Amino acid sequence: MKTRSRWLTGLWVLIVVVAALAFIFKMTEFAMTWVDPATDRFGGFAAIAVGMYLVGMFPILFLMLWAVFRGHFRDIERPKYRMLELQEEIDQYGNRIPPN
Repeated sequence: MKTRSRWLTGLWVLIVVVAALAFIFKMTEFAMTWVDPATDRFGGFAAIAVGMYLVGMFPILFLMLWAVFRGHFRDIERPKYRMLELQEEIDQYGNRIPPN
């Protein structure tokens, strides 16, 4: 693995870990607000906030996992080259049907 790839991978892991820890910290704060007897009025707020985070997070997580398991991230450069090939065909043939 090249040095640049290792550096980018390390940076990516660091960012994901920090974001995950921040998310877990925020969810823990909401949960503690929810069960704290001194904040009876704000318990509903915590329940709604946690519920909305989960409702928003789970579809994104499942969509990401679906894409990973379907292999959509194996060759992320392929769509770019396919688009350029299609543009060349459009430039070459215009409105005519290209020969197969």
